[in-house]
Amino acid sequence: MANDKKRIVFVINSLTGGGAERAMTNLLAFARDDLANDDVHLVLLDQEPERHEVDASVQKTTLNARHSLLPSLVQLHGALKRLRPDVTVSFLTRSNCANVVASALLRRPCVISERVHTSSHFGKRLASLGSRLMVRLLYPWADHVIAVSGNVKQDLVENFGVPAERISVIGNGISTDTIAGRASEAPAIALPDTFIAAAGRLVPTKNFALLIEAYHRSGLPFPLVILGEGPERPKLASLVETLGLGGRVLMPGYVANPYPVIRRARMFVSSSNAEGFPNALVEAMALGCPVVATDCEAGPAEILDSAERADQEPIVAPYGILVPVNAPQALARAMQMMAEEPMRLSFSLKARQRAADYAPDQVVKRYMAVLGTILYKAETTPAAADGNVFLGP
Repeated sequence: MANDKKRIVFVINSLTGGGAERAMTNLLAFARDDLANDDVHLVLLDQEPERHEVDASVQKTTLNARHSLLPSLVQLHGALKRLRPDVTVSFLTRSNCANVVASALLRRPCVISERVHTSSHFGKRLASLGSRLMVRLLYPWADHVIAVSGNVKQDLVENFGVPAERISVIGNGISTDTIAGRASEAPAIALPDTFIAAAGRLVPTKNFALLIEAYHRSGLPFPLVILGEGPERPKLASLVETLGLGGRVLMPGYVANPYPVIRRARMFVSSSNAEGFPNALVEAMALGCPVVATDCEAGPAEILDSAERADQEPIVAPYGILVPVNAPQALARAMQMMAEEPMRLSFSLKARQRAADYAPDQVVKRYMAVLGTILYKAETTPAAADGNVFLGP
């Protein structure tokens, strides 16, 4: 980026539990040295319990948009008007939409980051039509879009009209050293000697119901531990009882440090219907935990480096096993396969190797390149002297 001091504002809905929130705070920590000469702010749209720490070098502002788009837009506009950023970077759909509009009104450049496979995330429900339309109208006006995987980029180009040349694919940085250090701590919960692990918010997209059904069909003798909290808990607890799995499927809730748990697991299973970049999957791999994942539209196939998609049966990919989405029998079979030696040991070693490809320094380098390009364009635009720059389609 340019040598003179810049003001960079990052925006996200909140810092409650979630992969995007962890990716945001990790990025700010990883980029601390690169941004040491800049004025860095973080704006949170909602007042929520914060489960992720922000690097001490970052100045934080918390708004009160109450999970709604219009208040988010109005309040973010006010915050950005006061902060006068040289560039604004946002994560998550609502923050992205508010960022595009607020930055346009203030004629400031913005970068948005799409963390999910947008079409899969919204689905085809009538209730999602407004959200899909909002993305279709606003995303093409961002100065640049960062997609966390190639399939996310493809979806934005084909279904939401974002120009391909204005999208960069940048995965999340995973610090294997940091994760290993935290994994060396004692687990915060009591654990069985041998178990299967899964983690994520208890929401429909994560499809833990599929995992519980597949676990039931697998007949594996060791328990299943699902880390996370969310609105699906009553439904999942009912399913556990219906299947007679009480005492074998453990749902201890949100655990601030999940790594000691995952490090001790026999395998890690991701059962999602949709992902962007599944942090938990790569973090498990960084700990040498072999992984089984549903082949949802974005993320797992790229991470496991599979040349083919799992449409009916499990696929043994270079770095783990992929299974079709919503296929309990296939998932059960994959779990049985991964439970056996020497496959489990082999994938434990391969998982560590693959996780090293997501080193934070490479991710930060690519983010800095995007910001540098946007700031250079802003500085060389004639109206940029008073902030009047907007690089739309």
